[in-house]
Amino acid sequence: MAPGQGPVKIAAALAIAAAGLGGGFAYKKFRTYLSEKKLRREREASQKRQAREEQKVELPPRKRSAKKRPRTRKTVATKSKRSDSA
Repeated sequence: MAPGQGPVKIAAALAIAAAGLGGGFAYKKFRTYLSEKKLRREREASQKRQAREEQKVELPPRKRSAKKRPRTRKTVATKSKRSDSA
């Protein structure tokens, strides 16, 4: 698979194998990182859900407020004109 002849070919093959092996390790670590990240997110989400459910249980029942009457607008009084007798 590697180009060249003799020792050059062997060195190239070793380099390719080392790169493949290193890539394999990197891929494995990356997959582990992604799976741990997913598990961490799921744990956090379940903790948030549990906290919300506990909060719902602790809340006292709400009091029903009486219906408010709609506000009536104030009527604007008409201003009398001042006489200019000054």
